[in-house]
Amino acid sequence: MQYSIVSADSHINEPPELFNEVPASLRSLAPQLVHTDKGDAWIMAPGAAPRFVSTSAVAGRKKEEYLARPVTYETMRKGSFMPGPHVEDMDIDNIDAGVLYPGIMRYLERCADGPVRLACAHTYNEWMAGFQKHDPKRLVGIATLPQLDDDMGKTTIEALERAAKLGLRGAFLSQKDSGIPLHHPDASRFWAVAEEIGIPISIHIHTNPFQRGWSKDWMDIPGSKELGGSLVLIGMAEHMNTLIWGGVVARHPKLKIVLAEGGIGWIPSVLERMDHVYDVHRHYMNSIVKEKPSETFRKNFYATFQKDVAGIRLRDMMGADRLMWASDYPHTDTTWPESKKVIDETFEGVPEGDKHLMISENAARLYGLQN
Repeated sequence: MQYSIVSADSHINEPPELFNEVPASLRSLAPQLVHTDKGDAWIMAPGAAPRFVSTSAVAGRKKEEYLARPVTYETMRKGSFMPGPHVEDMDIDNIDAGVLYPGIMRYLERCADGPVRLACAHTYNEWMAGFQKHDPKRLVGIATLPQLDDDMGKTTIEALERAAKLGLRGAFLSQKDSGIPLHHPDASRFWAVAEEIGIPISIHIHTNPFQRGWSKDWMDIPGSKELGGSLVLIGMAEHMNTLIWGGVVARHPKLKIVLAEGGIGWIPSVLERMDHVYDVHRHYMNSIVKEKPSETFRKNFYATFQKDVAGIRLRDMMGADRLMWASDYPHTDTTWPESKKVIDETFEGVPEGDKHLMISENAARLYGLQN
């Protein structure tokens, strides 16, 4: 089929019964769905505070009414967790294919322990593989991997290898608060396996925001909530720096890294600073990097964005072939059901070749979608 628009970062919400498939010995420790007056929520581990589906399932609501009433599995769009209705919602939005990231499984690190995380990852990935099979020419399933801190990354590798055998075409790496950094020696085997398998590894926003350590009282201070939404790019810049300066990409030059949902307007400025550090400071810092970071980015990294006029205008500083538009369905940042209108507005004046790369061709090529 012909791909005119591909969303490189869409989402699902895990179905209510999903974790019933976790092995019986671990089921009581797996995430549990609860129904409250404030809406449906997941308890990630026994005794944990509920994580409401709320902002993960507002497609179809006006922005002014996102959380005006409780969000439940009854009220959210069925395309959030059912493949047939998901494709129907793609049709409404003129989307030819979508790359599917998790919902509550983005917080896999909050599960009870390592064995539970691995079991939940297997359960989710098997479900996602089935979701993808509904229409593999249009649905691209992204696996979820346990954090590298579990068993020195062995469970991360196990989940990745199994997900690849299931036919999933990318993998999201969960991360623990203050966990081992991505360039830690304990992570080296994982990166080697990821390079060998060849599917893209995604680092998604909210995997290391500084606010995770804040108390509820701090979060209730006016302005605190807006910080999280505005500064997600800072976390992505940290990940990119770690992978480049830490030599991960240099040691594994065939790696494909996706910086998901962090936008792109910040990337030229950060790369410029990184190149300056390379030119001026690498000698006395005994840097292990042998090429300018901007060159590494252009060979190994991709980044997704929704509305990002600044980034679109600066595309030549990153390479238009590294950038991928996304709808973020069904989250609060979503452009659904007006994605085509948003694209037309934000890409005004962009040559058709660059536009096609960014809204379709790059993602189709990265994830093996064939015209």
